[in-house]
Amino acid sequence: MNHWQKIEQRGRDVLKLTDEHYLYAVDLDAALLGYAEVKFAKKDGERWLSRDNVVGLVEYYDLR
Repeated sequence: MNHWQKIEQRGRDVLKLTDEHYLYAVDLDAALLGYAEVKFAKKDGERWLSRDNVVGLVEYYDLR
């Protein structure tokens, strides 16, 4: 599992999302050291559905 996949799974767990939400952006310097701002959205085929965006902070320092 690569780093992106680890952050995606951690984000789904922390934000209580299903596999229907996909990680589309990460900011590793968003807030505090060791936290990442993650952005999730649902997809319809190849299109991102902007009405279903979820943004949150997750710890990532232990995923490296």
